[in-house]
Amino acid sequence: MRRFIPLHAVLTLAASLVSASVLAQPPHRRGPPPEAIQACAAKSQGATCTIDFPDRQREGTCESHHGETLACRPARPPGPPPEALAACSGLQEGEACTVTLHDRELQGQCHTGPDQQRACHPERPHRGHPPD
Repeated sequence: MRRFIPLHAVLTLAASLVSASVLAQPPHRRGPPPEAIQACAAKSQGATCTIDFPDRQREGTCESHHGETLACRPARPPGPPPEALAACSGLQEGEACTVTLHDRELQGQCHTGPDQQRACHPERPHRGHPPD
C-alpha cells in the first residue's frame, strides 16, 4: 500500500527550503566607487577630499561607508553629466535633444531637475528591442 504525502506538506517544505537559502544570502550593497575610496586613501574621517572622475571633479568629505571603507562622499548629490547639460543649452523644457554619452548618441527630451539645471534625459529603449 502506497502512502501519499499531502500536497500542502510538500509545498510547505519546498517553500521553507527556498526561504532558508534566500535568507542565508548576504544582502547586496553597492559600495562607493573606486575613485571615492582613492580620494581618502591617506586621509582620516571628516577630512575634505576631491574625487577625480574622468570627466569632472567632486568636492566632499571622507566618511566611512557602513562603518567599513573610508571614501569621499560628495558635498551634494551628483547632478547630470556636463554633456547632458550642454545638450539642452538654449533649449526649452520638453524640447527634443541629442546627447553623446559613453560613445553613444542618444535621443531624449530636456527636463529641469530638482537642482534647477536643464539637462537632456535620454529615452529608455523599449524592452525586447535592441538599442540602435
